[in-house]
Amino acid sequence: MKIWILDCDVDNYENLTWKKELDIDYIQSFDGAEKIKDWNPMQVKRMYDRVFSNTPGLSPHIPVFDDKAICVLRNLLIGNAEILPLDCEDGSFYAINVINVIDCIDYEKSTYKTFRDGKRIMRFTKYVFKHEKIKGVNLFKIKDEPLKRPFVSDEFKQTVEKNNLLGFKFKLAWDSEQE
Repeated sequence: MKIWILDCDVDNYENLTWKKELDIDYIQSFDGAEKIKDWNPMQVKRMYDRVFSNTPGLSPHIPVFDDKAICVLRNLLIGNAEILPLDCEDGSFYAINVINVIDCIDYEKSTYKTFRDGKRIMRFTKYVFKHEKIKGVNLFKIKDEPLKRPFVSDEFKQTVEKNNLLGFKFKLAWDSEQE
């Protein structure tokens, strides 16, 4: 089993930015908390004059998908994320609010650096997941890093590749066979 960190190609495709300055606290509220009930589409605009991919960059912990990506990945998103429409003059885009935040790290086998308090994790240098906690899970964040990029399954990655979705990048986070 492989787990990947979801990213997007911000160097070769168009990115989005907030049309109006947003409160940093609001952006950081995308930490697994549900937003759909009170959602008002945020206004975004293009940053450059590049071609759009199926996942333009906006904020590392808030993936953005276009209509094609939503159509292809919808079944993998259900139950794991909210699909929140954005207000953009240049196309239909959706913030993907990952609400599946799980406690699935094997701390004894993972390596990480803590803050001075010795309790809170600053960053991981090696992820090891508890297989039974992530089996069949296609999109998630971990409780120690709710404001970091989400993780995806091999099935998610293969679905993106099979459907030729542009702009998606994947960094291997964990391979159970290399443990």
